[in-house]
Amino acid sequence: MKLWVTLEGRDAEVSFRTEGGTLVLEVEGRAIAADFHRLPDGEVYSLIVNGRSHEVRVAGAPRAAGNGGGAPGGAGSAIEVTIDGTTFPVEVRHPIEKALAGVRRVGAATTGETVVSPMPGTVVAFRVRPGDRVAAGQPVAVVEAMKMQNELAARHGGVVTDVLVAERASVSAGQPLVRLKADGA
Repeated sequence: MKLWVTLEGRDAEVSFRTEGGTLVLEVEGRAIAADFHRLPDGEVYSLIVNGRSHEVRVAGAPRAAGNGGGAPGGAGSAIEVTIDGTTFPVEVRHPIEKALAGVRRVGAATTGETVVSPMPGTVVAFRVRPGDRVAAGQPVAVVEAMKMQNELAARHGGVVTDVLVAERASVSAGQPLVRLKADGA
């Protein structure tokens, strides 16, 4: 099976298959084989790669802040992979989702975008007002959830047309917060 994986800001096509008790991963033309055993809790695996034992935990993760939640285009699954005590957030998408996200980005760049809350929480602050020009990646709002503040950024930039909720308002996951129109749209 082939998947697109985003790890530490890098996208890679990953294919994997199992052959008995061996997991074979192919990443960017490089094959990695590991003997693996699922431990009783269901989230932890024991992997042996090149004679070295590793404990790997795979679990669901909160959606990423700043891009409308999750993978570009709002698709994909957020997981956390912990290898020998170090945790990495990972986005996993089907290759079709990757292609569709690219099409959505082109459309948003020419028509505008809406920044949404990736999770239920409280709007702590807005960093913009209607009429402000926003660059791609610029923070537009801060949402607090579970005592953590998440700064949300515009993906494409443009001009702020609407701030859709008030500061200190409670918001739900996916609720629109700020609307932008593309420059020249």
